[in-house]
Amino acid sequence: MSLLTADAERVVAWLKTVRFCDGLNSDQLAAVAGDIGIRPFVAGETLASAGDEVTEFWILVEGELDTFLTDPRGREKWLGTIRQGETVGEIVILENAPTRPLRFSARTHGTLLFAPAALLHEWVKNYPQMMQNLFLTLSERFRAVAGAASRNLPSPRVGIVAMSPRACVLAGRLAARLLAKGERLRAWASQPSGLTSTGSWPDALPIEKLAVGDAPHLQPPTPEVDRQMVVWSPGSDGRTDYRQLLGCDELLWLLEPRDVANLSQGIASLKSLSAELAEKVRIVWLLDADTPVAPLLSGWEFKKPDVKVAVDSTGDTLSRNERQGLDRLVRALRGISVGIALAGGGAKGMAHFGVLHALEEAGLSFDIMSGTSAGAMAGILYASGMSPQQAIQNFQNDLTPWRLIRYLPKWPNLYLVSQYRRRAWDAMLRKYLHDWKLEQLAIPFNAVTVDLVQVRTVVRRQGDAVHAILESINLPIVSRPILRDGMALVDGGVLNNLPADVLAESGADFVVGVDVSSRVRNEFAGNRPDMPTVNMKNAGALDTLFRIFESQAHNMGKMRNRAVDFWIKPDTSGFGLAEFHRTAEIAAAGEAAALDTIAELKQRLQELEKQLLKQPRSRV
Repeated sequence: MSLLTADAERVVAWLKTVRFCDGLNSDQLAAVAGDIGIRPFVAGETLASAGDEVTEFWILVEGELDTFLTDPRGREKWLGTIRQGETVGEIVILENAPTRPLRFSARTHGTLLFAPAALLHEWVKNYPQMMQNLFLTLSERFRAVAGAASRNLPSPRVGIVAMSPRACVLAGRLAARLLAKGERLRAWASQPSGLTSTGSWPDALPIEKLAVGDAPHLQPPTPEVDRQMVVWSPGSDGRTDYRQLLGCDELLWLLEPRDVANLSQGIASLKSLSAELAEKVRIVWLLDADTPVAPLLSGWEFKKPDVKVAVDSTGDTLSRNERQGLDRLVRALRGISVGIALAGGGAKGMAHFGVLHALEEAGLSFDIMSGTSAGAMAGILYASGMSPQQAIQNFQNDLTPWRLIRYLPKWPNLYLVSQYRRRAWDAMLRKYLHDWKLEQLAIPFNAVTVDLVQVRTVVRRQGDAVHAILESINLPIVSRPILRDGMALVDGGVLNNLPADVLAESGADFVVGVDVSSRVRNEFAGNRPDMPTVNMKNAGALDTLFRIFESQAHNMGKMRNRAVDFWIKPDTSGFGLAEFHRTAEIAAAGEAAALDTIAELKQRLQELEKQLLKQPRSRV
């Protein structure tokens, strides 16, 4: 392989910028460059597939590549991005493996340097510095791959800190739900009477009393016992001796929002006993109607994400928020994460409320959510605890204008534009979301927007919930970009109208995608496909603009489907992008679509749970 002089100089200039060649002198770089070829690629191109024979070593010198790993269930997941200066194929080549395990797809236009695989062996033999550079690179990559490919496994030895009556109620409900799931439990408690007096502790699970300072002899799972639970509560003397929790794999700290000031002292006491145990803490917030969102824990960083659970009652009949919070806590303990992605589509996004209503009536709930544009607006309100029925009523009332406005021609379009021009969305949403932050909401949410400065997708997981909605629904041209922190933000549907990939990257085991733009009406501004030219009508600027948005959402939804495990596609083709005054009708279409899928969805989720929990006991 020979390069023209200009190409050789260009390759040498590239090699000077990559870690692989750090420490090589000019003569060595020139020798390496003489064996290298140049290959351009274009965005979207698949450069190699999993299972391909590895015949070349690559150095990426321009652009970016996405890597995809096929998990044990046969589903392809995004693993990471290879950026300028990184190398590809060295592990497979040095191990003499026959095929590569990953697929590589071009995220952008760019350029690869390539050389025959056999040359890599010669280079690392002739230039020991290259081998040292590869070792550093592979060490970093191993840590990244191990983190992305792993999943949370169930904790067989669970400690529970229950310092209030409501915490004892939740501990009992958790035990009862795990028993209902078929788990075989063994339980200890420092104050058994505090648990049994709530009436929520299951009669089928006896509680063994722990003496002060004693720790139970916790063992790995056996054929007789799947999980062991230790419930610690302070005695009448208020002692904070946590020795009874030693040996637990995970520690659920059931925390009343009013007691957050005492958390620092409790964690400090735990650390003084066992720093390792303190690392295993998961905060479980006890919410109710008066405190529907969790307080902010500024400055705190726990390795395990918190869970918010409503505890409004002590009886057996649970509210929707109580049931869903308990579901999320159970799945967190069992190492299962189920997500739902809500697409954009203007008023068609009101179908999401109908979908969510049907799913929760069927007993289905989610651990993580994402949404773009109207999907972000509907999803964030739902994640805050608002019921779908209440949301439908609110939108129907808030977005139906005065009768006088409804006499204007094409008034839905004009009214929607006025919502943006008058900045009315903020005031409308603040009534329900106040100054809450995304990280305080009952369900973790990922809101998608687009930054025009760097031309990239931005995913909001923290910060003001109303701002996250406003950024995600910010229609270009209709409204100016929102300027914030060096970014110019517009509607997330410009680049990612159905953000299922965001959930897959966050570790969701199963993703439901709700696409409200999969079907479009074959009519525009009164024009139909069978209409003669002489009879066709000119379209107004707003009609054209909204149709462009609708077309974009429709076609982008088709492209981003690899991360979706299960589809729900309401037929919203009979509704316009601006017809929010028809929220109740649109929601009904969403509910109908969801009802048709529930039986299959339940079966798929049951199969998933069986498959994920079918782990060898030595790994649990």
